[in-house]
Amino acid sequence: MKTDNQLRSEFRSALESVTPAAPWLAHAVSKSLDTRLSTKQSDQARPQLRLGLNVVAMLVLIGLVVAAVGVYLTVHPAVVPAHPGVGRVFYPTKMVTASTGWSWVEPSIERRSAGVSPVELWRTTDGGAHWTNVSPPSLPDRPSSYTDNAFLLDATHAWVAEASSGPARPHVTTFRTTDGGKTWHEGASIEGESPGLFFIDPNHGWLVLPVQGTTSAGLYSTDDAGLHWNFTSFAPWAGWPTGNGLTRITFSSITTGWISGWNLMVTHDGGVTWHVQPLPITLPAGGYVSSPTFFDRQHGIAYCCTSNGPGPEMFLVTSDGGITWVVRNTPAEAPPLEVFDFVDANHGWLIAGSNAEFSAVHGAPLPLYRTDDGGLTWVRVPTNVLWRSPDESGYI
Repeated sequence: MKTDNQLRSEFRSALESVTPAAPWLAHAVSKSLDTRLSTKQSDQARPQLRLGLNVVAMLVLIGLVVAAVGVYLTVHPAVVPAHPGVGRVFYPTKMVTASTGWSWVEPSIERRSAGVSPVELWRTTDGGAHWTNVSPPSLPDRPSSYTDNAFLLDATHAWVAEASSGPARPHVTTFRTTDGGKTWHEGASIEGESPGLFFIDPNHGWLVLPVQGTTSAGLYSTDDAGLHWNFTSFAPWAGWPTGNGLTRITFSSITTGWISGWNLMVTHDGGVTWHVQPLPITLPAGGYVSSPTFFDRQHGIAYCCTSNGPGPEMFLVTSDGGITWVVRNTPAEAPPLEVFDFVDANHGWLIAGSNAEFSAVHGAPLPLYRTDDGGLTWVRVPTNVLWRSPDESGYI
């Protein structure tokens, strides 16, 4: 094969033996040959350059992967697998669909003495026919009393706040699941005890911890599903006896929420400031308001106990987002047990009976009532379930 220099020489000889070409032709063809020669030399050096660039690109890619893994592990801590079990459910808590629900279970004294957690979270997917223990890992130095709390958002998202005495002061650690309790993510720990929890969606929630010896509680908020908590304010806890994990807080939006107890406190700035919620009744000594349940941003209901013993009770209902509330009476003398459940703003059930029904020696039928108009009217629901077992070994 002839070289570029040989082709250039033969080209010039050919031009000398024929009629002279156009003046620009020789220069143009010669320039083209020079370009080809330069390109060929560049092509010979290109494999080495390409190899060097590949090495640099590989090093950059490795660096990016290492950095990405580091960021992921920082944002997503290690996942702890759950260890399911089976057993009897003591305290049904929340059914989120017709088949799926969650329950707090208080183990027997014997099981707790054997080292079982003081309270467990169980889950059903077949309407309650079978239950599985899906509790998060138990913290060391966990008190034997009922001091934990949980919030159950839907069929897959749930949070558990565990209290632990720890080596120094008591602290609370939150655990989160997004797969129905199969795995749990451990969040940050905060000094305190007797926690209250509420989440408005899978990311935004609040944690309230009573400040011992005061009438306020430390309120913390999260926007990353409980991995981190930010101090929001010292919120009044409305005089509620905060032992046994009963600190009560609820929100209808990211900004509007309530803390309930011997009165009802409201916030409209996400918990930074709190004010007394105007109510259509005056609570007597010993009375209290439960934390409201909202079915959407406008419609909600709260249970109101007007005494510290059996007596007339009522509901407070709102249809304007909690700005105003109206009274809905219960159908009979209802003990202050808050034994009721509403599936929406209109349809609900309530256990409400006279003193005679609740003190029947051989067990009277469960005094169950239903409303289809938001508590305006109530209808007795016949049932063969006894309020008290015939041998008086237990109650509903």
